[in-house]
Amino acid sequence: MTSQPPDPAPATRGDRELRADARRNRERVLRTAQQLFATDGLGVSLDEIARRAGVGPGTVHRHFPAKEALYLAVAIDQIRQLVAEAETLTAAEDPEALYSLLSRMMANGAENVAVKSALVAAEFDLRTAAPDVAADLTRHVADLLERAHAASAVRADVTADEVMALVAGAFAAIRHAGAETSRDRAAHIAQLILDGLRPR
Repeated sequence: MTSQPPDPAPATRGDRELRADARRNRERVLRTAQQLFATDGLGVSLDEIARRAGVGPGTVHRHFPAKEALYLAVAIDQIRQLVAEAETLTAAEDPEALYSLLSRMMANGAENVAVKSALVAAEFDLRTAAPDVAADLTRHVADLLERAHAASAVRADVTADEVMALVAGAFAAIRHAGAETSRDRAAHIAQLILDGLRPR
């Protein structure tokens, strides 16, 4: 009689649990790092991030062997969150949704200006590092812009490329005004820029 191979299910379940646990730890590290970079600056150590995230230092160093890798992961994670918000706004069929998304994108940029500056200094380009995620966000902006055009909720002569350029310009304007740490001032600057998109 041929013996049956052992049931692989327990090992598979264990592997899945380990992978799920590793994903949760990584998410916790990313959220903690984003918060600490925004409040304490980029000088915060990986060990401190690990302590605040409630994981061991080895967990952080295993996922992110260098600070630049963590900066990049935080920035990509923020874009993924914006894409998720964009999908929700697209489903709502609101012609004003473009302004909601752009406002969120500008606020996100203001909160993470230090991380974005560090990536620029290290010559990282998010469009190259995460082309699919960046393209998804741009596509959602274009779709919401088309809807706003159809409802005459936005200037007829503005293009998606120009809208994305204005968002990038908002980051520079907020940084120039020293408003990175003031949500109210950053939001005011963003609103001035968004007002320029309204029909004349």
